[in-house]
Amino acid sequence: MPCSYDDDGVRFAYPDSWELAREEDTGEVRLTVSGDGTSFWSLTLFPSGPAAIEVVETAVDAFRDEYDELDVYCVEESLCGFPVEGRALEFVCLELINSAWLKGFETPGFTALVFYQGTDHELRQTRSVLEAITTSLQLLIPGGSPDPRDLADLD
Repeated sequence: MPCSYDDDGVRFAYPDSWELAREEDTGEVRLTVSGDGTSFWSLTLFPSGPAAIEVVETAVDAFRDEYDELDVYCVEESLCGFPVEGRALEFVCLELINSAWLKGFETPGFTALVFYQGTDHELRQTRSVLEAITTSLQLLIPGGSPDPRDLADLD
């Protein structure tokens, strides 16, 4: 049975076997869910409303500073009804190939950055879960609730 987070203007579902951590710093809120391995999913909310492209490119630059070989691909989609500024990343860490996704979008109340990653061998098991968490993400609307079809991959 999936758990759900329902606060800070957002709602999303995640597996009950994963742990949720909430951090707040200078008004920004970071919500991270992780399982037993290296895969994790996080959502950072920026109430100051920077441009999504700025948030995503800042994150990509941090990866470039950390990893000598980084492949970056554009991702086009939407989340919560807003267009996404997205990047898919591939890099090597500790001799393992890793993949990460950065998806930023702007709402009337904040800019959001969805970020998830894992090692490629682990992502065979966890990528569908990470994508299901992303798909379940909603902005809070009074009386709204997640579509049960969005939660099916989290069991």
